[in-house]
Amino acid sequence: MIGADLFSASAQRIVDYLNAHTPIPDWSVSRIAGGEQVHVHVHPEAFLSVGQREPWPETFCIRMLGGAARVVPDSLADPDYADHPAAGHVRAYAGFPIVDDLGNTFGTLCGVGPDPLQGIEAVDVELIELMGSLLSSQLAMSRTADRERRAGEIAVALAHTDALTGLTNRRGWDLLVSDAQQRVTAYGDPVAVAVIDLDGLKKVNDVHGHAAGDDLIRGAAAALAATATESDRVARYGGDEFVVLSNNVPAARLDAHFAAFQHSLEQVGISASIGYAPTNPGVVSIADAFTLADAAMYEAKQERRIA
Repeated sequence: MIGADLFSASAQRIVDYLNAHTPIPDWSVSRIAGGEQVHVHVHPEAFLSVGQREPWPETFCIRMLGGAARVVPDSLADPDYADHPAAGHVRAYAGFPIVDDLGNTFGTLCGVGPDPLQGIEAVDVELIELMGSLLSSQLAMSRTADRERRAGEIAVALAHTDALTGLTNRRGWDLLVSDAQQRVTAYGDPVAVAVIDLDGLKKVNDVHGHAAGDDLIRGAAAALAATATESDRVARYGGDEFVVLSNNVPAARLDAHFAAFQHSLEQVGISASIGYAPTNPGVVSIADAFTLADAAMYEAKQERRIA
């Protein structure tokens, strides 16, 4: 098993175990990224589900990480939680931080329930802390193993290049997507996909010849590559269609992030339509995000034709 699979298996076993051996019914291993808490591995009963997203400042867990109690028998009776908007229906809470291999807070192991606990002794605090510590250790080992493995796999993917543009080709893109999907599923890494289609390539080919069309494609590729950050992978998907895989871009910044690609094309006189969509662990896969981005691109293209 690769590191991502090992972490997924460990996380799921822990939330299932805590559901079966504590009076708190909903347990989650969540990821904190881009100002959101995303529940990645869940044993749900009422409140939590895989892929559920919440603004990080509005969570119980941010209070726990800020120094409030890690186990709360009754949120309405705890001064650090009683004023929370969800305290009326989330009465029991337990949480513990999960730390990655760089010492940064990755997310939390947390549990919530609709009924108050019969005192702090109803939950084995040391057990939850042990489980959280084990997840941090597993995460560190998995991330380290994956980093070493991924370096070779990414190099192989990027070696598949398109002869006309020098960008990653369709085969390389598929390898990049496979790697990214593993990270989305296991760790809840923020990943988004953009589909970019050049406007008017057929007309250029018909009027000015295919050499001019090739120049247009090369110019678009150069503009997109120049705009890409370290978090982006740009590929020529086929014909006049390009794709971008963006890692670790917060959802709130996606509009501006992908607008920069369209602006770069406009700056060199190239008209294009773009659509993009984020993934969501357990809900929207990279394949799903591609479909959504492709549909958004065609909608944008239609709007440009009408205008």
